[in-house]
Amino acid sequence: MERIPVLEAMRAHLQSNPLPLHVPGHKMGRGFPAEAAVWLGQALRLDLTELPGLDDLHQPQGPIREAQQLAARAFGSEETYFLVGGSTAGNLAMILTVCRPGETVVIPRNAHKSVHHAVMLAGAKPVYLYPEVDGQFAIPTVIRVEEVRRVLAEHPDARAVLITSPTYQGVCSDISEIAGEVHRHGKLLLVDEAHGAHFPFHEQLPPTAIQSGADLVVQSTHKMLGSLTGTAMLHGKNGRYDRERLRTMLGMVQTSSPSYLMLLSLDAARHQMQTCGRELIDRALQALAHGRREAAAIGELALYQGGPDVCAVDPFKWWIQVRQLGLTGFEAERLLREKRGIFCEMADRDHLLAVFSYADTDKQVSRLLEGLRFLAEVCSRDPAGKRVEHVRPVIARTDFRLEQVMIPKDALQRARRRVKLEAAVGQVAAEPVIPYPPGIPLVLPGERYTAELIAHLQDMKRIGSRFQGTEDAALESVCVLE
Repeated sequence: MERIPVLEAMRAHLQSNPLPLHVPGHKMGRGFPAEAAVWLGQALRLDLTELPGLDDLHQPQGPIREAQQLAARAFGSEETYFLVGGSTAGNLAMILTVCRPGETVVIPRNAHKSVHHAVMLAGAKPVYLYPEVDGQFAIPTVIRVEEVRRVLAEHPDARAVLITSPTYQGVCSDISEIAGEVHRHGKLLLVDEAHGAHFPFHEQLPPTAIQSGADLVVQSTHKMLGSLTGTAMLHGKNGRYDRERLRTMLGMVQTSSPSYLMLLSLDAARHQMQTCGRELIDRALQALAHGRREAAAIGELALYQGGPDVCAVDPFKWWIQVRQLGLTGFEAERLLREKRGIFCEMADRDHLLAVFSYADTDKQVSRLLEGLRFLAEVCSRDPAGKRVEHVRPVIARTDFRLEQVMIPKDALQRARRRVKLEAAVGQVAAEPVIPYPPGIPLVLPGERYTAELIAHLQDMKRIGSRFQGTEDAALESVCVLE
């Protein structure tokens, strides 16, 4: 537990006074652009490649293998793989491991775009689970076990079920109950737990998916722990999946030149959590609990606390409703950023998402509270002292049940044309439309546009939402099938 094998191997390499006649071209920092080198410093000496003694991510036999074994013990899995392409690479590898072309896989309709992309690459047929929706706070919440049971009864040929838990806003489904149902049907349970890498390290946090019976689980170690951006881990347990195929797929979806700085950061993040993670998380949890009580006293704000069927809510995620201030979430985000230097994770029409971590203390929580009080003081009244008219609430729309004319992969291969958004009613989408953040597609290739969906998209455009996946980023037009 006290060891950091990847760092130990790097130190040993540097002690040999190496002459780097290999890639990368900056030669351990000697040729790195000076303007940037001043910020990266000694880290550039560790930007290495697969050299004797440093191991190989795609065939680990030395320090990387040992680091992954230590991670497996720390996170409660039977095997763990380091990812240098984020949870995106893990989601791709999981789906490609369990699905062949034409096979059925069950996924949440509000899954991250990487899950939908994985289904497209696999040539699989997606069948959708629809989450519960909290109308007051405008978010999808849990996937109920009854929904899983219904879909599996209707699609007994499904190869696997994938669940997203926690959600972007920190809402956790009952993975233990879902795992029991999925395994009773003889299927694999995959979990996109990108936002739950911190769960194993404190008893007050929700149980992890691996602890709850999932077969394969992806975690973005960089999101809630301390590794570098773009790093993640894939955990496996129970032996129901094809391990050799999984390794093959990981090799296909990840770079053949992994960054050793990223690998080091994964190893170090694991070590930090094992040696002092509970203490750090405990300190942050105390600050957050006090902060929530203080936030509750700001009368016109509301924080999501959970609801019926919600197994747990991650206390590190604050989903803050601001509409009673007479502001949109976009306006509140801009004011906090420009006037107080506070950068939130995301905003929508009515809400802000603030993401804390083990690294935050009373100081950071207090600064956000000061920002929220600033919003309540100056943004809810006009110069005459009258209340600003409240913006109308909006209900989360992840529940569009669109006709699937063909599987997404087939739709991507067809000829396409561009039409005005308002003229797309009845047309079949040739590209995804993905509000970002959080990266959950509202329409996928192969699905038919409806008037209701188009009206919702136009509404999102008006309030300043950004979109990915479309050729026209402004969403004045969309691509449909010929």
